Amino acid sequence: MAATWQASSTGVAYAARKHMLDVFNASASTRFIRVYRAYGFNNGVAAVTGVLNTHRCNITTTASGGTTVTPIAHSKANPALNANTTAGTNRTITVGNILRQILTSNDEPTVSTLDWDAMGTLIPYAEWWNAGYGDANVEPILLRGGENRGFSIQSITQTVGSNDYEICFTDSAS
Repeated sequence: MAATWQASSTGVAYAARKHMLDVFNASASTRFIRVYRAYGFNNGVAAVTGVLNTHRCNITTTASGGTTVTPIAHSKANPALNANTTAGTNRTITVGNILRQILTSNDEPTVSTLDWDAMGTLIPYAEWWNAGYGDANVEPILLRGGENRGFSIQSITQTVGSNDYEICFTDSAS
């Protein structure tokens, strides 16, 4: 079984075209990173009535700067990640391809209603990328060693509020 990791960023403030969370495998890496799942949880605490946000899941070709995020290993037995495999938020990124575009609401969720805002706090609705689909024939996003390649979640339009993000990935020698 491959070493599994979770990169998480909580309370990330929106900005137009901001990369909210990414995982990047630089060309100097000899490791193979496989992205399996990505989540965007609505943790909005302010009323943002009538404003929708577009997010994108991207394949990226560069990542630098920003704030470093330290991925958490699913097992204490996992070896440390290669120094050329990094995660971060608000980094300067070059998008290679857009994989998916998602329309979201970041109005504050309420306990008393099960509206679109509240549904964004629940795992089935906050799961924005799932490479498995319960089918072993569907491969995850591969960030191959020796290439500059990454995966990012990017906010496109919103400038008010915040969200939580997670990317689940594995690290292996091949």
